[in-house]
Amino acid sequence: MSYDFALQRVCSHETLFETSLLDQSTYDVIRFAKPPSSSQVNLFVDGAFIPNTGLISIPRIPFSKQGPYTIRKDQSDLLSIKIGDGNIQFIQVISGFSIKAEDLARDLRNKLPDLNVGVENGHVIFTAKNPTIRVAFSFPDPRWVDRTESLPETARILGFFKQVGIVPGRSVVGYKLFPGWNLVQDPNVNFGEEKIIKLNNPIPNRDPVIQLSYVTLSENCRRCGGIRIEFDYNVVSNTYEIVQNTDLLAQEADKFIFTKLGSHFRWNWLGSNLINRIGSKNSGPGSSAAITTDIVQAFRTYQNIKSQQDSLVSQQITDSEFPYSLSSIDVVVPDDDPTIAIVNFEITSRSRSPIELKRVVGNPNPFTLSGNPIKFLLRG
Repeated sequence: MSYDFALQRVCSHETLFETSLLDQSTYDVIRFAKPPSSSQVNLFVDGAFIPNTGLISIPRIPFSKQGPYTIRKDQSDLLSIKIGDGNIQFIQVISGFSIKAEDLARDLRNKLPDLNVGVENGHVIFTAKNPTIRVAFSFPDPRWVDRTESLPETARILGFFKQVGIVPGRSVVGYKLFPGWNLVQDPNVNFGEEKIIKLNNPIPNRDPVIQLSYVTLSENCRRCGGIRIEFDYNVVSNTYEIVQNTDLLAQEADKFIFTKLGSHFRWNWLGSNLINRIGSKNSGPGSSAAITTDIVQAFRTYQNIKSQQDSLVSQQITDSEFPYSLSSIDVVVPDDDPTIAIVNFEITSRSRSPIELKRVVGNPNPFTLSGNPIKFLLRG
């Protein structure tokens, strides 16, 4: 069974990671190269995804002292912590000499499920679960309520803070990394659907790397040029999408019929004169017979090549991919637009399965391609 890489599909009109510029007069406006067709826009700044609510950091703090730690039982083994709007928690930690940072982090991770506890470069690090600009967690100073330091818990808490390097009373908060934004109508354009991204606040970085991902309308799409069919390779599950059997037959027939004869750098016999006839002086309603002849000759060439492939090369051509006959051809050249031709033809495979193909040849106005674009797709 032979195969080929899939070369065409219905275009999604999706623009991915398009580089854009920040307005240098206000520093709070980002413009599109093409107008988006919906509010589904993804903004990336310096490689980071920016939601429309803005980008907020996740509060985190490392212990200022590296492990190993010496934590004495009933002397420096008590942690005082307040998470969010909750009550103050008193956590008794493991005690001992030369406690590794990893062991202390594992103990605190089990006792503080509302925080992420890890280790970096020998420092235990507390990290909030979610980004916030409010106080995520804090380490209350026990002397706020025990001014005389007469309670034994006060000494245990202060002793632990000293051993690991926590400033008593320290609060940990996040901060706004990037302002929020809205997709709004461009006030400088009085017509059309021109949109801009308006930031809630100007940003201090005057030269950021800005990228946009969005979907545009077919007439503005640079991937398909308005015909709504995209010609390119497609990657699925980390490999190129392939076509086989009748889909392969349809794609190979397109190569032979719609390639300009003599344009291939190696095989000058591949193709037809079909493209040369569209829009020429001899084109028009009377050119249908000549176009039909071009298709028949290209099909015979294709059929001959597949026969050689099947008999001489022994590539195990399946019945579904072998072009047995060209059953019918119907060519329509519109009276008002001789630059295009609508070609309907049917190929029967060796498995006797008919494949109906409809093609628009030339350079049609995108607005004339109404309806479902799948019927113009160059696949069976």
